[in-house]
Amino acid sequence: MLLYEYPPKLSRSQRQQKAANDLAEHKKMQKTLLRGTIIGVAVCVLALFVPVAVIKILLILIGAGNIAVSGLLYRYSALSRDTECYTRIYDDHIEHKQGSIFKGKYFSAEFSYDDILRSEQTPRGDMTFCFKETASPKTEGAGKRQLAELSEHKLTLSFQDTKAKLYLINELHAKIKYPKKNYNVIEDEETEDDLWDPLHKHGL
Repeated sequence: MLLYEYPPKLSRSQRQQKAANDLAEHKKMQKTLLRGTIIGVAVCVLALFVPVAVIKILLILIGAGNIAVSGLLYRYSALSRDTECYTRIYDDHIEHKQGSIFKGKYFSAEFSYDDILRSEQTPRGDMTFCFKETASPKTEGAGKRQLAELSEHKLTLSFQDTKAKLYLINELHAKIKYPKKNYNVIEDEETEDDLWDPLHKHGL
């Protein structure tokens, strides 16, 4: 049974609205990319007229960095709207497809909850699933990083939709063997005198 799906099914009017929003966002990011590229090129050209070698190198690095950051932001924005990517969470397995910011390729994976030994989050917020040695997740388009992980019986997935990851953690933490933290609630013990003192809770 399907429990959660991204992207969700949209009505015709919702698809039209999303298309309009995506087009506006695309134009905005194009302008940002163009502005960042122009500034980066201008800084590099300015560096050619600087006589001090150290400052010249520094300006060239700043200009190149500005161009690279603008390109990455544009690619990340495009990937966040990519309709090829999806996450489908079922009651017994997960189907997931993600894109790559740098290569423009796609990687898809499908595996059962029964194959999971444990799961955890990476510092970047991705989800790493560790599998049993007998497990064989279905994958397609695996790169060097995914192949290396699969040889170690694990796989790291990045979610385009943060809500999908939170759904797994909050609703299916037992099935994916995610360590659900239970925080201890510390309560002050009240004496009989405290009950008659309305200001004691304020430290007065």
